[in-house]
Amino acid sequence: MRDASRPPAPWLFSLLILPLGISVGFKFTALPFLLAKAGVPVDRIATLASIVHLPAALQFLWAPLVDVKLRRRTWLVIGALASSLCFCFAIPLMDASHLGQMIALLLCAGLADSTVSVACGGLLVTMLSAPAQAKASAWQNAGQLGGGALGSAAVIWLAGRASLPAVGVFVAAMIALPALTAFTIAEPAPLPSPWFRGRLPQIGKEIWALVRSPDRRWSTLLLLAPWASVLRASCGPTAPQGESCWR
Repeated sequence: MRDASRPPAPWLFSLLILPLGISVGFKFTALPFLLAKAGVPVDRIATLASIVHLPAALQFLWAPLVDVKLRRRTWLVIGALASSLCFCFAIPLMDASHLGQMIALLLCAGLADSTVSVACGGLLVTMLSAPAQAKASAWQNAGQLGGGALGSAAVIWLAGRASLPAVGVFVAAMIALPALTAFTIAEPAPLPSPWFRGRLPQIGKEIWALVRSPDRRWSTLLLLAPWASVLRASCGPTAPQGESCWR
């Protein structure tokens, strides 16, 4: 049995973040490739690629979830497994006639793998000392960037040699298996607490204080900036002047 007093090795965080890295890398690289291969127009690909990144911009809304009821390592595994299932079912739908269902599944995957990001960060700051946190952060960045790049390369290579359902199973395995290493962390059980009782009003007050802070206005604006990109991509270059993009 793992010693509960021994913190996890910093390199372990390169594996814990792999589900997120592979998911994000797929959306940035493999998704446009597969959609283009399926004959989807370039402007439509740009719109869809923008939409699937919405959960990353909004994850602060459900980030407090990992602090209640379950261990963070458990939330991480749940998020990775849910994301892997969504990818497994979404990738075979990669054609022009099933774009709505495919994007809905990828949005659900984004909701799930954002939990991986939040839980991984929570484990890092609660289980490690300050010097070890710096090392773990470096490993985490390496895992996220490396997983995204190498995972996307593997998907593109496999897509030319196997069916889309096989690619879906492959991506699901790449996302789910590394997350299981979270169970090697001897994280203590969380303190008993009610589901969000009194927490949501407090979170709202903290967000409002952040927005009103003169020192945080520009960073808040940068946080909200992805909305402008999504809106522009959804409108497209030919949207009539003055007409709604969401009609």
